[in-house]
Amino acid sequence: MKKIAILSISTVLLFGNSIEYLNSIRSSVGLNTLKPNSYLKDAALHHANYIIKNSINSHYEQESDDGFYGITPSSRAIKSGYSTKDIKENISVNAKNSKDSIDNLMSAIYHRFVFLDFAIDEIGEGISIDDKGMGFKSAYVYDIGLSKVSKLCQQEYLTLDGVFYMQNLCKDTTKYIPKDDYNRVKDDIAKTNPKMVLYPNKNQLNVNTAFFGEIPNPMPGYKVSGYPISVEINPAYFKDIKLRRFRLYDSHGRMVRAKLFKASNDPNDMLKPYQFAIIPLQRLDYDSKYSVYFEVRTDKGTIKQKWSFFTKKFNKPLYTITKRDTTINLPKSTDTIVLYIKPKNRKDIIKGLKFKGKAKVEFIDPNTIKVKDITTKHFTLWVDNKKINLIKE
Repeated sequence: MKKIAILSISTVLLFGNSIEYLNSIRSSVGLNTLKPNSYLKDAALHHANYIIKNSINSHYEQESDDGFYGITPSSRAIKSGYSTKDIKENISVNAKNSKDSIDNLMSAIYHRFVFLDFAIDEIGEGISIDDKGMGFKSAYVYDIGLSKVSKLCQQEYLTLDGVFYMQNLCKDTTKYIPKDDYNRVKDDIAKTNPKMVLYPNKNQLNVNTAFFGEIPNPMPGYKVSGYPISVEINPAYFKDIKLRRFRLYDSHGRMVRAKLFKASNDPNDMLKPYQFAIIPLQRLDYDSKYSVYFEVRTDKGTIKQKWSFFTKKFNKPLYTITKRDTTINLPKSTDTIVLYIKPKNRKDIIKGLKFKGKAKVEFIDPNTIKVKDITTKHFTLWVDNKKINLIKE
């Protein structure tokens, strides 16, 4: 069975801004944009509703569950009217909004490669929200396809000797698609895209700093690690791709310890031979420059890439907390700050939080807190075993 990745993090009927945001990401790395498809939207919406109704974060549905529409992403797309079973699906639960759902999925390496695929051109988004329930608060489902494969399934073919055919690809299960035609249309769209995709891209700003896991998890035993860096080589242009070097360096030129992922060592067998990633063992620092060196050998020669990117910078004062007892003196005019509780190890995320004083506290991520509307002279937070005193001068 094909492995599928799942991200653990009033119904909306419109396509929404998330597709526009995803297309802005694809455009920034040179990829074609994805057009909305009503059949894929319908399938995605049904599954988003299913997730909310049953509080089940899965690509698969059970016939006995409320809101059942189809067991697999492919069966749901076919039921909605899509011509082919050849689709991909990404899911994000409990995201704050559409942009947050895309950012969450882009931080997870298997999901990122789905969104940055060379051979896709259409998408449907389903959003379901339940602010009053006890289960998931939101579900964002993205079903993704290739229009030219869908069109192949709408054509008629004569069965000829010596031609290899693909079965069970189309809504019409009696239809056989020539494999050469299938590969050709995939290559056609792939060749409209760049020969290589880097992410984060060259000189990209406000890059997230951390990865908190996905299913299946590429970093077993880690609750927090660094933001993944990935490279994808376009298979329509290159074959026999062999990695030689993939390194990350901090702003001082020191190599950052990271775990390398490629098809031959991927513990979840999700990556293709042209997909590569490194995940830093510790989360990256905010407001910092990082540099990458990447080198592969292909059938057309060696490819080398050097580039840099810049991590997220806040427009409010940032304080990094490492001690058990910290006092921060704030100017009287300060009403909002960001507290980064730097993790001590791979499992160190915030487990408990309480505070005393007048202010509002919200999570940016499992290690980072925003304190805003500070109207009292003294404000104290207890974050796990750390005490943080804020004193307005």
